[in-house]
Amino acid sequence: MLVGTSFGLLRLEGRLPSKAPPAPCSDRCIQLRMSVLKFGEERRPPRALARAATEDRAREKIGGVARRIAWSGAKIANGMSTSVRRVVDRASWTLFDQCTVSAGNFVLNVLLARALGQDEYGKFALFLGAIFILRVVDYAMISYPLSLRLPVAKEQDHAGLLGFTVLLAAALSLVLVTVMGLGVALLGAIDLLLPACLCYLCWQAQETARRCLLAEFRYREAMPGDAIAYVGQAILVLVLLRLTTVTLSTTLYAMSAAFAFGAAVHASKLRFAWPRSAGIGRLILDYFSVGKWSLVVYLLQLLRVQLLPWLLATLSGTASTASLQASFNIANMMNPVVLGMGNAVPQIAAHAHRSAGIRGAVRAASGYLLFGLAPILVICFAGVLLPHSLLRAAYGPSSPYLAVALCLQLLMVAGVLDYVAEMISKTLLGVQAGKPAFLVNVVSVATVLALAVLLIGPLGVTGACLALLAASLVRMVGAAISMAWLIRRDESHAAVDGDRPIGRGASGPE
Repeated sequence: MLVGTSFGLLRLEGRLPSKAPPAPCSDRCIQLRMSVLKFGEERRPPRALARAATEDRAREKIGGVARRIAWSGAKIANGMSTSVRRVVDRASWTLFDQCTVSAGNFVLNVLLARALGQDEYGKFALFLGAIFILRVVDYAMISYPLSLRLPVAKEQDHAGLLGFTVLLAAALSLVLVTVMGLGVALLGAIDLLLPACLCYLCWQAQETARRCLLAEFRYREAMPGDAIAYVGQAILVLVLLRLTTVTLSTTLYAMSAAFAFGAAVHASKLRFAWPRSAGIGRLILDYFSVGKWSLVVYLLQLLRVQLLPWLLATLSGTASTASLQASFNIANMMNPVVLGMGNAVPQIAAHAHRSAGIRGAVRAASGYLLFGLAPILVICFAGVLLPHSLLRAAYGPSSPYLAVALCLQLLMVAGVLDYVAEMISKTLLGVQAGKPAFLVNVVSVATVLALAVLLIGPLGVTGACLALLAASLVRMVGAAISMAWLIRRDESHAAVDGDRPIGRGASGPE
């Protein structure tokens, strides 16, 4: 007992170790252990050795397969992550740029709706409709073919292609501005002849330069010029409102100045060259071949909407047209999303179609459709649930436009249907399927025309909005059916010919 206590005290004082560390195994010890293991293996029966070897080989195979699966999964995940990031980046800048454009247009329309009388504001709405029709001709025949050809052209050919596009746009502008001048003269608005034609030419210059930037996905670089053109026009009108009385003529001059400055900013970021004379004829034919169906489709789409102001002006007067335009001003909050995604979808679908067929084009375009659907639904819910609040905030508590709350709700729902239909239609054009898109829009225009004639008389502006809602539903369903039919036809042809991959992801830009 005394000895044990003494040893315990020595351990506490640190004079003796509590436990001796294990002695390291010598090389001789290791060799002896390996010999024992080897002897044990040699004593095992041959069947057990064969079973062990089989199990080892199986483990090696399973491990190799697992490594390959893990590597493939990582590669797919990395590709999907890169694709998603690319879609989000491009779609975000597309949306930001279009938000800038639409914000300027929205503020300008609200300012003019407050400053001008209903008759004069109704004339402004008709003028905008005429401008948009002429702009559609330019976009379909020039800007749209450029958006498909420029991204796939060689770098050294970009300047020449841009130079050809600008020259073609200038020649077309001279024709279209003559048409506008004749229209203004026939309406008897001689005092608006010069400002209207000047505004169109400056707007055309700005949009042509802008589309040259967008054709290369340079949305970020387009934002300063777009802010100057579209936000700048609203600022100039606001300044005029503070200084003097605003008329339609002074408004058009202010818009002309803003568009001219924006065109100069865009042009400073582009490099132009004279096109080779030998290839001009071929380029003109190519642009016409690509743009002809696009022109017809876009004119039908614009006609479907612009029919309503003209029918209202004819059947109910320009005051009804102003009420419809006041509703459109709020519903057009969806325009940044619709136009922004619509700018990118034809290019995306065209590139994906080259490598993965119709299904690949739909897959590539669907990412942009889904990206824009969330804000579209948010705007729709706000318009449906709070129409009076939005109208009061835009036009004031005593505005006559507060009576169009139901019209705003109908237009918001129609806007969601139109967004889906527009993205499908843009995809159809991107894969060069213009005829199905044309037929769908013909049916939609016929629907809105027939219903508008029936409903505007008894219901006025509300009847026009109901007609547009029904036409939007018809257009969306027809576009979806056309796309499904096109996919089935493409896959059946590919199955017979065996010359196009089916079910592969798009390898073009997304």
